Amino acid sequence: MKRVLRVAVILGVLMAMASCTTFKLSGIQVTKTIPSYQTVGEFEIKVPIMEFLGSAGGANIANMTADAMDVKIYDAIQREISKFTADAAVNVTVEYQVTLVNAIINGVTGAILAPATALVSGVIVKYQ
Repeated sequence: MKRVLRVAVILGVLMAMASCTTFKLSGIQVTKTIPSYQTVGEFEIKVPIMEFLGSAGGANIANMTADAMDVKIYDAIQREISKFTADAAVNVTVEYQVTLVNAIINGVTGAILAPATALVSGVIVKYQ
């Protein structure tokens, strides 16, 4: 019995540490033409997202907060560009992740709170 309990606890801890990706958007460029550029750095940041009335990492009722992450992610990318005194970010990848803790919070609050994390990465460039 103790062995079964120990295995259950270990599995529970492993599940709590794991996360699932429910949305991923890669390689987006927000300009029609890109001049030649020089790579000056790379970035990878986590942006916490709190949505309401929906599922963590999923749909929201009436899409009330479906764009809650847009401004936060855009501002985070802009801060990274400013750090390098560069001109743009290219090859940006956004992964929308939900951890077990996020899912539990979503379940306990009856889908009122829908927390998640956006993992944003990309390349910072300076135009030539």
